[in-house]
Amino acid sequence: MSAEHFNIFNKAEESCFTAGRQLANIAAVKPDAPAIVYISPEGNESVTSWRELESLSNRMAWYLMDQGIGPGSFVIAALTNTPSHVALAFAIWKTGACYVPVSNRTPKRNMLEICGCVSPALVVTNRSQPAGYKSISTAELKKLCAGYSGKMPPDIQAVPNLANCSGGTTGKTKVIQQNMPAGESDEGMRAWFASSGMDFEMRQLLAGPLFHGAPHTAAFNGLYAGNTLVMPASLKAETVLHLIKKYQIEYVQMVPTLMQRIIKLPEFRKEDLSSLKALCHTGGICSRDLKLQWMEILAPEKIYEIYAMTECVGMTSIRGDEWLRHPGSVGKMAAGAISIRDEEGRELPKGETGEIFMSWGDRSPNVTYKNVPPLEADEKGFRSVGDMGYVDAEGYLYFADRRSDMIVTGGENVFAAEVETVLKKHRNVVDAVVVGLPDKEWGHRIHALVETARPVTEKELIKFSLDYLPPYKIPKSFEFLPEIPRNESGKVVRSQLIEESLAKGF
Repeated sequence: MSAEHFNIFNKAEESCFTAGRQLANIAAVKPDAPAIVYISPEGNESVTSWRELESLSNRMAWYLMDQGIGPGSFVIAALTNTPSHVALAFAIWKTGACYVPVSNRTPKRNMLEICGCVSPALVVTNRSQPAGYKSISTAELKKLCAGYSGKMPPDIQAVPNLANCSGGTTGKTKVIQQNMPAGESDEGMRAWFASSGMDFEMRQLLAGPLFHGAPHTAAFNGLYAGNTLVMPASLKAETVLHLIKKYQIEYVQMVPTLMQRIIKLPEFRKEDLSSLKALCHTGGICSRDLKLQWMEILAPEKIYEIYAMTECVGMTSIRGDEWLRHPGSVGKMAAGAISIRDEEGRELPKGETGEIFMSWGDRSPNVTYKNVPPLEADEKGFRSVGDMGYVDAEGYLYFADRRSDMIVTGGENVFAAEVETVLKKHRNVVDAVVVGLPDKEWGHRIHALVETARPVTEKELIKFSLDYLPPYKIPKSFEFLPEIPRNESGKVVRSQLIEESLAKGF
């Protein structure tokens, strides 16, 4: 007699499941139901059933094992979001190897740096292949695996399961290896559902690249939940809005930048999002104004926020109705603790802004830093990635900005995020990024890069900003761009923007 589990597809005794076993379980229950609906760059739709996804991943796994790939091996997937990419990830885990997703636009030098770090047994890419490493395209992989069995190989745990390549906002690639098994457990699924708003068998839209932590987690946890994953090649705001309406999407995870762009679209109507049962946002600061705007579109209890990082230092989450009781908060840690400290490492009182340190206690994920020194931890396991914030009397965390994004101008500390939030309040501002440019008089001069829907003057933005900010926080120069350059994860590389602005004479 099998145990009763929270996971509706698990009929085994153990609550934990491997990625391959869960895929097989779902394929057995609903073989012909759609697992992935892919929308090509040209807008054409193709559907992959659960049976097809499982069979393709099995054939890929057998081929990979024939190449000697197994536990201890690393396979790089430098691919866009496609059904083949998803099948390859499952195939890698079925061999017991580690999946290393990277952007298909990774420059040659960065790719060689990553390869030198993880020594991949195989690189799957449809672009330039790194010299000195075995590489194939997805078309070649499909052709090579075509003659292999569609049955699942012997079930095996893949530990480590994932090595993320994080550039963050600095531009330097860090390889962070998660020494946890691929798959999940009842406890893990319950925790994810509670923090993200996900449920079983939803219509889900993938609105971010698979190589980035948050979209990766949402996509594969969604597949573990038996969700139909609508996967567009384009992640533009107008495409996302159109697909949510067309496919009556129930669940989506997105970054605040995308949320901002969607509601600034001329054709936006909140009725187009009426099918959504849950929206989870992560991957950047969501201003109070933007959050409240979305709460007028969706009910507060449908909006979830997660604050986390690739380094697995900690995680907080908060639902919209809870947020209304603690406006501006990114939530509490369900397991673990938060400590706010000054520059000397002393703990600060509640309400005072300092550096955020977090600790999972004895439940800390096992993470290895492959090409950078590990984050320093104290005797209680507290670590920091340099984010700034404070906690209130009830232990809710409020994120201010990254320490590296703080601008010291004329002896005053200015958080870039605060100025960006004000600029984006303006009805014609679609996006804004604030950086500090070297200045003889001020040390650093506050410089704003602005993307607008309609023409706006510097004087207009200065006058508007003075309603919300003291004069020393007002940008001293403005640069109007057709579009703010962001990487594929939706983040800005501030060092690059500073270099480009200086080269233009700002």
